[in-house]
Amino acid sequence: MLKVLKIKSNGYKLLEENFEIDLTTKARVYNDDTNKEILPIDEGLNTLRSISFVGGNSSGKSTVLSLILKTFNFLQTGRWEYIAREFKNERIHLEVVFYLNKIIYKYSVDFNKIDGINVSSANKFSSIENEKLISMKYAKSKGKKNLDLLELEGVDSINLLGDSLEDTSAITKLTKNEIFVDDFYTNNITNFNEVIVRNTFFTSLNSCDKKLVSSIIQLLDSSIEYIIYNNSDNVIFKRVDEEEVIIPSLELISILSAGTFRGVELYIRAINALKKGKVFIVDEIENCFQKNLVNNLLFLFNDEKINRNGAQIIFSTHYVEILDYLKRRDGIFITHKENGRINAKNLYFDYDVRTELLKSKQFDNNVFNTSLNYKQLLEVRRNILDELHSNND
Repeated sequence: MLKVLKIKSNGYKLLEENFEIDLTTKARVYNDDTNKEILPIDEGLNTLRSISFVGGNSSGKSTVLSLILKTFNFLQTGRWEYIAREFKNERIHLEVVFYLNKIIYKYSVDFNKIDGINVSSANKFSSIENEKLISMKYAKSKGKKNLDLLELEGVDSINLLGDSLEDTSAITKLTKNEIFVDDFYTNNITNFNEVIVRNTFFTSLNSCDKKLVSSIIQLLDSSIEYIIYNNSDNVIFKRVDEEEVIIPSLELISILSAGTFRGVELYIRAINALKKGKVFIVDEIENCFQKNLVNNLLFLFNDEKINRNGAQIIFSTHYVEILDYLKRRDGIFITHKENGRINAKNLYFDYDVRTELLKSKQFDNNVFNTSLNYKQLLEVRRNILDELHSNND
Protein backbone atom coordinates (compact mmCIF):
# COMPACT_ATOMS: atom_id res chain seq x y z
CA MET A 1 0.00 0.00 0.00
CA LEU A 2 1.53 3.29 -1.12
CA LYS A 3 0.60 6.31 0.97
CA VAL A 4 1.80 9.84 0.31
CA LEU A 5 3.01 11.45 3.54
CA LYS A 6 4.24 14.86 2.40
CA ILE A 7 4.20 17.04 -0.70
CA LYS A 8 6.49 20.05 -1.08
CA SER A 9 6.80 22.36 -4.08
CA ASN A 10 8.50 25.47 -5.39
CA GLY A 11 7.42 27.49 -8.42
CA TYR A 12 3.90 26.01 -8.80
CA LYS A 13 1.28 28.61 -9.65
CA LEU A 14 0.83 31.12 -6.80
CA LEU A 15 1.83 28.76 -4.00
CA GLU A 16 4.35 30.25 -1.59
CA GLU A 17 7.98 29.14 -1.80
CA ASN A 18 8.66 25.85 -0.03
CA PHE A 19 4.94 25.16 0.09
CA GLU A 20 4.32 21.95 2.04
CA ILE A 21 1.37 19.73 2.88
CA ASP A 22 1.89 17.09 5.57
CA LEU A 23 -0.78 14.38 5.27
CA THR A 24 0.27 12.46 8.39
CA THR A 25 -1.50 12.82 11.72
CA LYS A 26 -0.21 15.51 14.05
CA ALA A 27 -2.43 15.06 17.10
CA ARG A 28 -2.22 12.02 19.36
CA VAL A 29 -3.91 8.86 18.05
CA TYR A 30 -5.88 6.78 20.54
CA ASN A 31 -6.91 3.18 20.08
CA ASP A 32 -10.57 4.03 19.45
CA ASP A 33 -9.54 6.52 16.72
CA THR A 34 -8.37 3.82 14.35
CA ASN A 35 -11.83 2.77 13.19
CA LYS A 36 -12.97 6.31 12.41
CA GLU A 37 -11.00 9.08 10.67
CA ILE A 38 -7.54 7.57 11.19
CA LEU A 39 -6.03 5.47 8.41
CA PRO A 40 -3.16 3.40 9.83
CA ILE A 41 -0.08 3.02 7.62
CA ASP A 42 2.38 1.28 9.94
CA GLU A 43 2.91 1.01 13.66
CA GLY A 44 2.93 4.57 14.95
CA LEU A 45 2.48 6.07 11.47
CA ASN A 46 -0.97 7.25 10.37
CA THR A 47 -2.72 9.40 7.83
CA LEU A 48 -6.42 10.33 7.63
CA ARG A 49 -9.32 8.91 5.64
CA SER A 50 -10.71 12.41 4.99
CA ILE A 51 -8.63 15.56 4.49
CA SER A 52 -10.25 18.93 3.90
CA PHE A 53 -9.25 22.38 2.69
CA VAL A 54 -11.34 25.41 3.58
CA GLY A 55 -10.93 29.13 3.01
CA GLY A 56 -12.46 32.18 1.47
CA ASN A 57 -13.00 32.80 -2.24
CA SER A 58 -9.72 32.91 -4.20
CA SER A 59 -7.80 31.73 -1.14
CA GLY A 60 -6.13 28.91 -3.08
CA LYS A 61 -8.16 25.80 -2.25
CA SER A 62 -8.41 24.65 -5.88
CA THR A 63 -4.74 25.43 -6.49
CA VAL A 64 -3.67 23.24 -3.58
CA LEU A 65 -5.94 20.41 -4.73
CA SER A 66 -4.53 20.67 -8.25
CA LEU A 67 -0.97 20.25 -6.91
CA ILE A 68 -2.03 17.18 -4.92
CA LEU A 69 -3.82 15.71 -7.93
CA LYS A 70 -0.89 16.31 -10.29
CA THR A 71 1.48 14.74 -7.76
CA PHE A 72 -0.63 11.59 -7.54
CA ASN A 73 -1.02 11.47 -11.32
CA PHE A 74 2.74 11.81 -11.71
CA LEU A 75 3.38 8.89 -9.36
CA GLN A 76 0.87 6.88 -11.37
CA THR A 77 2.12 7.78 -14.87
CA GLY A 78 5.64 9.18 -14.48
CA ARG A 79 4.58 12.25 -16.50
CA TRP A 80 3.80 15.87 -15.61
CA GLU A 81 1.22 17.32 -18.00
CA TYR A 82 2.50 20.64 -19.30
CA ILE A 83 0.34 23.70 -18.56
CA ALA A 84 2.23 26.95 -19.03
CA ARG A 85 0.24 28.98 -16.50
CA GLU A 86 1.28 26.61 -13.71
CA PHE A 87 4.87 27.78 -13.97
CA LYS A 88 5.62 30.76 -11.75
CA ASN A 89 9.28 30.39 -12.71
CA GLU A 90 11.19 28.48 -15.37
CA ARG A 91 10.80 25.25 -13.45
CA ILE A 92 8.67 23.57 -10.82
CA HIS A 93 10.47 21.69 -8.05
CA LEU A 94 8.57 18.83 -6.42
CA GLU A 95 9.41 16.70 -3.39
CA VAL A 96 7.26 13.76 -2.32
CA VAL A 97 7.67 11.60 0.77
CA PHE A 98 5.76 8.33 0.52
CA TYR A 99 5.53 4.98 2.28
CA LEU A 100 5.55 1.64 0.48
CA ASN A 101 6.15 -1.86 1.85
CA LYS A 102 7.89 -0.85 5.10
CA ILE A 103 10.09 1.67 3.25
CA ILE A 104 9.80 5.45 3.36
CA TYR A 105 10.97 7.15 0.16
CA LYS A 106 11.86 10.77 -0.45
CA TYR A 107 11.71 11.62 -4.14
CA SER A 108 12.54 14.98 -5.72
CA VAL A 109 12.42 16.22 -9.31
CA ASP A 110 12.40 19.40 -11.41
CA PHE A 111 9.89 19.99 -14.23
CA ASN A 112 11.00 22.43 -16.92
CA LYS A 113 8.97 25.05 -18.73
CA ILE A 114 8.68 24.40 -22.48
CA ASP A 115 9.91 27.29 -24.61
CA GLY A 116 7.46 28.68 -27.14
CA ILE A 117 4.34 27.12 -25.60
CA ASN A 118 2.18 29.55 -23.67
CA VAL A 119 -0.98 27.54 -23.19
CA SER A 120 -1.94 24.00 -22.32
CA SER A 121 -1.31 21.61 -25.18
CA ALA A 122 -2.65 18.07 -25.38
CA ASN A 123 -0.07 15.30 -25.00
CA LYS A 124 2.68 17.71 -23.97
CA PHE A 125 4.66 16.79 -20.89
CA SER A 126 7.36 18.73 -19.08
CA SER A 127 10.92 17.51 -19.36
CA ILE A 128 12.33 16.29 -16.05
CA GLU A 129 15.72 16.88 -14.44
CA ASN A 130 17.56 16.43 -11.16
CA GLU A 131 15.72 13.33 -10.02
CA LYS A 132 16.76 12.00 -6.66
CA LEU A 133 15.43 9.12 -4.59
CA ILE A 134 16.32 8.35 -0.99
CA SER A 135 14.95 5.33 0.86
CA MET A 136 14.88 4.42 4.53
CA LYS A 137 13.32 1.50 6.38
CA TYR A 138 10.58 2.79 8.63
CA ALA A 139 11.15 2.38 12.36
CA LYS A 140 8.57 3.31 14.97
CA SER A 141 11.24 4.38 17.47
CA LYS A 142 12.30 7.15 15.11
CA GLY A 143 8.78 8.05 14.10
CA LYS A 144 7.52 11.03 12.20
CA LYS A 145 10.31 13.35 13.32
CA ASN A 146 12.67 11.45 11.09
CA LEU A 147 10.76 12.22 7.89
CA ASP A 148 12.78 15.42 7.65
CA LEU A 149 16.07 13.53 8.14
CA LEU A 150 15.68 11.06 5.28
CA GLU A 151 18.29 12.76 3.14
CA LEU A 152 20.84 12.49 5.93
CA GLU A 153 20.14 8.92 7.02
CA GLY A 154 18.56 7.28 4.00
CA VAL A 155 20.08 5.07 1.31
CA ASP A 156 20.60 6.57 -2.12
CA SER A 157 18.34 4.74 -4.56
CA ILE A 158 19.14 6.83 -7.61
CA ASN A 159 20.01 3.76 -9.70
CA LEU A 160 16.33 2.89 -9.89
CA LEU A 161 15.81 6.10 -11.88
CA GLY A 162 18.45 5.26 -14.47
CA ASP A 163 15.79 4.33 -17.04
CA SER A 164 13.99 7.68 -16.90
CA LEU A 165 13.26 9.33 -20.24
CA GLU A 166 13.28 13.05 -20.98
CA ASP A 167 9.60 13.47 -20.08
CA THR A 168 8.86 10.20 -18.23
CA SER A 169 10.24 9.16 -14.86
CA ALA A 170 11.19 5.61 -13.95
CA ILE A 171 9.75 6.26 -10.48
CA THR A 172 6.74 4.33 -11.79
CA LYS A 173 8.76 1.13 -11.35
CA LEU A 174 7.89 1.62 -7.68
CA THR A 175 4.62 3.48 -7.80
CA LYS A 176 2.59 2.78 -10.94
CA ASN A 177 0.58 -0.16 -9.69
CA GLU A 178 0.51 0.96 -6.07
CA ILE A 179 -1.49 4.17 -6.29
CA PHE A 180 -4.91 5.01 -7.74
CA VAL A 181 -6.49 8.43 -7.97
CA ASP A 182 -9.74 9.93 -9.24
CA ASP A 183 -10.82 13.57 -9.27
CA PHE A 184 -14.18 15.29 -9.36
CA TYR A 185 -13.85 18.95 -10.27
CA THR A 186 -16.69 19.99 -12.53
CA ASN A 187 -20.40 19.57 -13.05
CA ASN A 188 -20.46 20.82 -16.65
CA ILE A 189 -22.77 18.33 -18.35
CA THR A 190 -23.27 20.67 -21.32
CA ASN A 191 -21.69 23.70 -22.91
CA PHE A 192 -23.62 26.89 -23.67
CA ASN A 193 -25.15 25.31 -26.78
CA GLU A 194 -26.53 22.43 -24.70
CA VAL A 195 -24.22 19.92 -26.34
CA ILE A 196 -23.01 17.20 -24.01
CA VAL A 197 -19.31 17.72 -23.38
CA ARG A 198 -18.80 15.35 -20.46
CA ASN A 199 -20.03 11.76 -20.50
CA THR A 200 -18.69 10.67 -17.12
CA PHE A 201 -22.19 10.94 -15.60
CA PHE A 202 -23.60 8.46 -18.11
CA THR A 203 -20.70 6.00 -17.95
CA SER A 204 -20.83 6.08 -14.14
CA LEU A 205 -24.38 4.64 -14.33
CA ASN A 206 -22.93 1.37 -15.61
CA SER A 207 -20.03 1.10 -13.17
CA CYS A 208 -22.06 -0.25 -10.21
CA ASP A 209 -24.92 -2.65 -9.62
CA LYS A 210 -28.17 -1.27 -11.07
CA LYS A 211 -29.99 -1.66 -7.74
CA LEU A 212 -27.34 0.44 -6.01
CA VAL A 213 -27.40 3.09 -8.73
CA SER A 214 -31.20 3.28 -8.57
CA SER A 215 -31.11 3.73 -4.79
CA ILE A 216 -28.67 6.62 -5.17
CA ILE A 217 -30.86 8.25 -7.82
CA GLN A 218 -33.90 7.89 -5.58
CA LEU A 219 -32.00 9.41 -2.66
CA LEU A 220 -31.51 12.55 -4.72
CA ASP A 221 -34.81 12.52 -6.63
CA SER A 222 -37.52 10.29 -5.15
CA SER A 223 -39.73 10.68 -8.23
CA ILE A 224 -37.33 8.65 -10.42
CA GLU A 225 -37.28 4.86 -10.25
CA TYR A 226 -34.23 4.25 -12.45
CA ILE A 227 -32.04 5.51 -15.29
CA ILE A 228 -30.13 3.03 -17.43
CA TYR A 229 -27.49 4.12 -19.92
CA ASN A 230 -27.33 1.81 -22.96
CA ASN A 231 -23.95 2.98 -24.27
CA SER A 232 -25.51 4.99 -27.06
CA ASP A 233 -27.04 8.44 -27.24
CA ASN A 234 -30.11 7.25 -25.32
CA VAL A 235 -31.08 6.28 -21.78
CA ILE A 236 -33.87 4.13 -20.40
CA PHE A 237 -35.78 6.35 -18.00
CA LYS A 238 -38.60 5.51 -15.57
CA ARG A 239 -40.46 7.66 -13.12
CA VAL A 240 -42.37 6.15 -10.21
CA ASP A 241 -45.87 5.01 -11.33
CA GLU A 242 -45.12 5.81 -14.98
CA GLU A 243 -44.17 3.74 -18.00
CA GLU A 244 -40.54 3.17 -18.91
CA VAL A 245 -39.39 5.32 -21.85
CA ILE A 246 -36.29 5.59 -23.99
CA ILE A 247 -35.13 9.19 -24.35
CA PRO A 248 -32.05 10.95 -25.77
CA SER A 249 -29.32 11.50 -23.19
CA LEU A 250 -29.52 15.21 -23.89
CA GLU A 251 -33.13 15.26 -22.73
CA LEU A 252 -32.05 14.36 -19.19
CA ILE A 253 -30.67 17.87 -18.89
CA SER A 254 -34.20 19.26 -18.84
CA ILE A 255 -35.39 16.59 -16.39
CA LEU A 256 -32.72 16.29 -13.69
CA SER A 257 -31.58 19.08 -11.40
CA ALA A 258 -27.94 20.08 -11.23
CA GLY A 259 -27.78 18.57 -7.73
CA THR A 260 -29.07 15.21 -8.96
CA PHE A 261 -26.59 15.14 -11.85
CA ARG A 262 -23.68 15.97 -9.61
CA GLY A 263 -24.81 13.85 -6.67
CA VAL A 264 -25.39 10.65 -8.61
CA GLU A 265 -22.00 10.76 -10.28
CA LEU A 266 -20.20 11.87 -7.11
CA TYR A 267 -21.67 9.04 -5.02
CA ILE A 268 -20.99 6.37 -7.67
CA ARG A 269 -17.41 7.48 -8.19
CA ALA A 270 -16.91 7.63 -4.43
CA ILE A 271 -18.11 4.02 -4.19
CA ASN A 272 -15.66 3.00 -6.90
CA ALA A 273 -12.90 4.78 -4.97
CA LEU A 274 -13.84 2.77 -1.88
CA LYS A 275 -13.79 -0.48 -3.88
CA LYS A 276 -10.29 0.09 -5.23
CA GLY A 277 -8.68 2.04 -2.39
CA LYS A 278 -8.34 5.21 -4.45
CA VAL A 279 -7.51 8.73 -3.43
CA PHE A 280 -10.64 10.67 -4.39
CA ILE A 281 -10.07 14.41 -4.87
CA VAL A 282 -13.20 16.59 -4.88
CA ASP A 283 -13.30 20.36 -5.36
CA GLU A 284 -16.21 22.17 -3.66
CA ILE A 285 -17.80 19.04 -2.28
CA GLU A 286 -20.91 20.91 -1.12
CA ASN A 287 -21.77 22.27 -4.57
CA CYS A 288 -25.52 21.68 -5.19
CA PHE A 289 -25.80 19.59 -2.01
CA GLN A 290 -27.35 19.83 1.41
CA LYS A 291 -25.13 19.24 4.43
CA ASN A 292 -26.54 15.82 5.37
CA LEU A 293 -25.65 14.34 1.98
CA VAL A 294 -22.04 15.49 2.30
CA ASN A 295 -21.81 14.19 5.87
CA ASN A 296 -23.07 10.81 4.68
CA LEU A 297 -20.45 10.74 1.93
CA LEU A 298 -17.71 11.47 4.48
CA PHE A 299 -19.15 8.75 6.73
CA LEU A 300 -18.57 6.19 3.96
CA PHE A 301 -14.86 7.02 3.91
CA ASN A 302 -14.45 7.33 7.69
CA ASP A 303 -16.01 3.98 8.61
CA GLU A 304 -13.46 1.17 8.46
CA LYS A 305 -16.23 -1.43 7.99
CA ILE A 306 -17.10 0.29 4.71
CA ASN A 307 -13.69 1.67 3.77
CA ARG A 308 -11.69 -1.55 3.96
CA ASN A 309 -9.16 -0.79 1.22
CA GLY A 310 -7.60 2.40 2.55
CA ALA A 311 -9.39 4.89 0.31
CA GLN A 312 -9.03 8.59 1.09
CA ILE A 313 -11.15 11.60 0.20
CA ILE A 314 -9.37 14.94 -0.14
CA PHE A 315 -11.78 17.81 -0.66
CA SER A 316 -12.33 21.54 -0.52
CA THR A 317 -15.39 23.32 0.81
CA HIS A 318 -16.86 26.73 1.57
CA TYR A 319 -19.42 25.12 3.86
CA VAL A 320 -17.63 25.23 7.22
CA GLU A 321 -20.49 23.47 9.04
CA ILE A 322 -19.38 20.30 7.25
CA LEU A 323 -16.18 20.40 9.28
CA ASP A 324 -18.13 20.06 12.54
CA TYR A 325 -18.77 16.46 11.46
CA LEU A 326 -15.01 15.76 11.48
CA LYS A 327 -13.71 15.01 14.97
CA ARG A 328 -10.01 15.49 14.29
CA ARG A 329 -8.49 18.88 13.54
CA ASP A 330 -5.22 17.70 12.00
CA GLY A 331 -6.98 16.69 8.78
CA ILE A 332 -8.28 20.23 8.20
CA PHE A 333 -6.23 22.88 6.38
CA ILE A 334 -7.03 26.59 6.08
CA THR A 335 -5.91 28.27 2.86
CA HIS A 336 -4.95 31.94 2.66
CA LYS A 337 -3.56 34.24 0.03
CA GLU A 338 -1.06 36.61 1.60
CA ASN A 339 1.00 39.09 -0.41
CA GLY A 340 -0.21 37.34 -3.55
CA ARG A 341 1.02 33.91 -2.43
CA ILE A 342 -1.03 30.93 -1.24
CA ASN A 343 -0.34 29.02 1.97
CA ALA A 344 -2.20 26.28 3.82
CA LYS A 345 -2.14 26.15 7.61
CA ASN A 346 -3.15 23.13 9.64
CA LEU A 347 -6.03 23.63 12.07
CA TYR A 348 -4.32 21.55 14.78
CA PHE A 349 -0.67 22.42 14.27
CA ASP A 350 -0.80 26.13 13.37
CA TYR A 351 -3.65 27.49 15.52
CA ASP A 352 -4.15 27.68 19.26
CA VAL A 353 -7.91 27.27 19.42
CA ARG A 354 -10.41 25.99 21.96
CA THR A 355 -11.34 22.41 21.13
CA GLU A 356 -14.76 22.54 22.81
CA LEU A 357 -16.07 25.16 20.37
CA LEU A 358 -17.61 24.20 17.04
CA LYS A 359 -15.19 24.67 14.15
CA SER A 360 -17.86 26.50 12.17
CA LYS A 361 -18.38 28.92 15.07
CA GLN A 362 -14.69 29.71 15.13
CA PHE A 363 -14.75 30.34 11.38
CA ASP A 364 -17.72 32.66 11.80
CA ASN A 365 -15.81 34.51 14.51
CA ASN A 366 -12.89 34.90 12.08
CA VAL A 367 -10.47 33.02 14.33
CA PHE A 368 -8.66 31.83 11.19
CA ASN A 369 -8.79 35.14 9.31
CA THR A 370 -11.10 33.78 6.62
CA SER A 371 -14.02 36.21 6.83
CA LEU A 372 -15.36 38.16 3.92
CA ASN A 373 -13.79 41.57 3.43
CA TYR A 374 -16.71 43.68 4.69
CA LYS A 375 -14.98 46.94 3.84
CA GLN A 376 -14.78 45.81 0.23
CA LEU A 377 -18.37 44.54 0.40
CA LEU A 378 -19.55 48.03 1.43
CA GLU A 379 -17.55 49.50 -1.43
CA VAL A 380 -19.33 47.15 -3.86
CA ARG A 381 -22.71 48.18 -2.43
CA ARG A 382 -21.88 51.85 -2.86
CA ASN A 383 -20.84 51.27 -6.46
CA ILE A 384 -24.06 49.33 -7.13
CA LEU A 385 -26.10 52.22 -5.77
CA ASP A 386 -24.17 54.67 -7.93
CA GLU A 387 -24.74 52.48 -10.98
CA LEU A 388 -28.46 52.13 -10.33
CA HIS A 389 -28.93 55.83 -9.65
CA SER A 390 -27.03 56.80 -12.79
CA ASN A 391 -29.23 54.45 -14.86
CA ASN A 392 -32.36 55.97 -13.38
CA ASP A 393 -31.09 59.41 -14.36
